[in-house]
Amino acid sequence: MSARRLLYVLSAIAIFHLTGCATYGNGVQQALTAVDQGDYTAAATQIESTLSADGKDRLLYNLELGVIRHLEGNYAESNRLLEDAARITEALKKRQLRDTLMVMMSNPRNADYAGNTHEEMMIYYYKALNYLAIAGTLPYGNARQDAVEGARIESRRLLLRLQALRNNEGSYNQYKDKEERTFSKVMDVFSVLVGNLVDTEDLTYRDDALAHYLTGVSFEMNREFDNARISYLKAAESYESGYAEQFQLGSGMAAQAWMDAARMMQRAGFTDAEIQTATAGKLSAAQQSELNDLEGKGQVLVIEHKGRVPEKKELNLQLSINPNLRALELQPYFFEYSQEEINWFYLLYADKMFYGLVADYLNATRNFRVDFFTKTIFLGPLYDTAESMGLTNAVGNSLRVAVPYYARPVEYGQSQLSVGQQSWSLDPAASPQLMAIQEQMKNAGPEIRAALSRAAVKALTAAAIGSQDSSGLLAFAGKLAAQLTDAAETRSWLLLPGEIQIRRLFLEPGDHTLTLDSRLTGQQRTQRQKQLTLQEDDIQLWTVRTNGSTTHVDAPVSEPKQNNPTPIESSPPHDPTSKPTRRLPTKE
Repeated sequence: MSARRLLYVLSAIAIFHLTGCATYGNGVQQALTAVDQGDYTAAATQIESTLSADGKDRLLYNLELGVIRHLEGNYAESNRLLEDAARITEALKKRQLRDTLMVMMSNPRNADYAGNTHEEMMIYYYKALNYLAIAGTLPYGNARQDAVEGARIESRRLLLRLQALRNNEGSYNQYKDKEERTFSKVMDVFSVLVGNLVDTEDLTYRDDALAHYLTGVSFEMNREFDNARISYLKAAESYESGYAEQFQLGSGMAAQAWMDAARMMQRAGFTDAEIQTATAGKLSAAQQSELNDLEGKGQVLVIEHKGRVPEKKELNLQLSINPNLRALELQPYFFEYSQEEINWFYLLYADKMFYGLVADYLNATRNFRVDFFTKTIFLGPLYDTAESMGLTNAVGNSLRVAVPYYARPVEYGQSQLSVGQQSWSLDPAASPQLMAIQEQMKNAGPEIRAALSRAAVKALTAAAIGSQDSSGLLAFAGKLAAQLTDAAETRSWLLLPGEIQIRRLFLEPGDHTLTLDSRLTGQQRTQRQKQLTLQEDDIQLWTVRTNGSTTHVDAPVSEPKQNNPTPIESSPPHDPTSKPTRRLPTKE
């Protein structure tokens, strides 16, 4: 291929990327808006027309459409789509290496989207929820038992997949050929990129307490009380051992799981003494009193999906050579940055404390100053390697690098569930938005190394093209085309809820009107009602999706009598951003 022809190919790729990306984003946004408005038919039509069922976004096609079918109550079709998604993500993991060259010469968006860890786990969550919803519509019998078994299988698949991920974590290095591949050599140069502020081990998604809890629900619905006891105990222990702390959920779900474990001990025939011993110090006085007043009652399990996970955005960075330091320097493009972009850059990339001071002090080309917006990558002996490869000349004073980032998570308020004159607060049970953000933080190091390497390889290619043209036009145009093709991976499953909240009620048999008063962000508030007829020993599920754009500010309403120990209005709202339950360990 001639130099000019290769340049034309790169330019065509750039044009294709710039036009195709906009179409994808606009189409998905229209579907999201339709979901917020409750128009699921329009949302499904938008997804089907925007995403291809067999294209590079086929995983997202099945994921987004699977949630839409769940929301409209078509649980069987939702499960079919989500099972297809599970097969797709498994198959794509086996072929990701084959896409390396294409990604290296363009950007990750031109490869098949294989999903993230939390997205894969949420596939099984939604499938389990679908089966529980199906079971709730059926009388006791074989069909109901099959649906309950389906929910249990999906919960176990989730937990088994998490265990497999913990046991089989790999790195890009195991796939590379250090002796023969240019990309591998460039990766070696950028392997010295260190200095993340957060301890990524602290962000690892290690267990799923909610999956244990739903497994317990499925066992209880099938009257397997001792198996339910074991699952509820695992849920309680998981919430207490780190899951609630990592995802800033508070202690409510752990207390509920302990209560449910005690109930199952009652149903399984354990003595009062055995129950007291097993739950010592775990049940409040109100729970102990309620435990003795459950005979003949039915149950309602309310699961609220609040808001949406945030969208990934693109952060543009500038890479340059500092020959005085024999180093690379990375900083945001200051003419276009926002505060959230600077926050993300500083948190995950910028030089911190002593390391940054040393870099500034050693840089004889500028006055000594403290620079919090630069990442200095000292190459040491690798500088000679970079120079001999032509990398230092190819990078020059400016090379654009694109990485994904998230804005700060949304703060969701509490929700109240009322029946008659009594009201209960819902407890945060899981936070998909924090799962997504923490996973991106954990992957930030490997992703920026790959992005730097991708940009550098394209710059080397452009320089090689330019060497055939004395005018320098090809070199300039080639570098421009290479930078236009660069883009961060901003695709993600956007119909996941931001937060999942739960409340379990024990009510007398008969007709009931449930009112859910949801507070989202700021003054946004909405109310929904559900009529149901509850039978003795029955378990009914009410799943609610609450979206910010469909909410409104209500006039003041009278607050029903609280049935929880602490009145809702006197306790602070759940805050996943400004009041974390712990500090992340630092590396300086």
